[in-house]
Amino acid sequence: MGKTIYIGDIHGRDVWKQIVHENDDADNIVFIGDYFDSFDIPGIVQLSNAKEIVEFKKFRELDPSKKVYLLIGNHDHHYYPGVKERGSTSGFNANMMYQFEEFFRENAEHFQMAVLIGNCLCTHAGVSSKYMDDFGYWTFDEHKDESGVADWLNDLFKYQPNKFLFTAGYDMNNTGFSANGYGDDEWQNPLWIRPRSLQSVNKNSDLKKNYIQIVGHTQQDTIDIKGKSTGGRYYYIDTLPSGEYLIEEDGEFRIGYCVIVKYI
Repeated sequence: MGKTIYIGDIHGRDVWKQIVHENDDADNIVFIGDYFDSFDIPGIVQLSNAKEIVEFKKFRELDPSKKVYLLIGNHDHHYYPGVKERGSTSGFNANMMYQFEEFFRENAEHFQMAVLIGNCLCTHAGVSSKYMDDFGYWTFDEHKDESGVADWLNDLFKYQPNKFLFTAGYDMNNTGFSANGYGDDEWQNPLWIRPRSLQSVNKNSDLKKNYIQIVGHTQQDTIDIKGKSTGGRYYYIDTLPSGEYLIEEDGEFRIGYCVIVKYI
């Protein structure tokens, strides 16, 4: 089955270089998103780091057996070309907004919303069955195959990126209301939903039955590798501040560790 490395929210950090160097034998490397909006790393440094990640992807994929997947996070989405709402997310960098937008315009082909590796469905924050139901997704038999979920989300992002805006208040079909501004609502999209709502809404869904979800977005002290709080169906990997990342090899999960050097 091979080896896959899952790297959590970057936010301008270059620790990914250590991770990929130490796992050069990996078949797949997944960056879970959020390349920008650091509170302590200058914007120009964040941009340079993001450019290096893209160059790494292009170089590594000269070997057809090596794949690198760059997912979009909520802290990237508001800089993406065509997205209509900007500036409401914490850390938004107005001074670098146009440079970040140009970066995504030039490199759009290298970014995606989701990837499915085996039965591991990877998005920035997680896929809610309620979000999918609101689009009528599950009513189409042709989309029930295992590759369909990721493919459908990637097509939606490509052609309708504004469908991934934060939705405070009512869901898209006006069937529920919340004043929550944190994203802890069951209808939230794969850039914004929080772990409590993600696990609750998917409790009896096909998503939980068919997929293990690997997501970032909500910072954790450590990865719950034993599945005590997740039943082994979710791995939350926004853990780079503590030096942890996720490794899957031949169907077994374990935690990798890297050395974090704080930017000065």
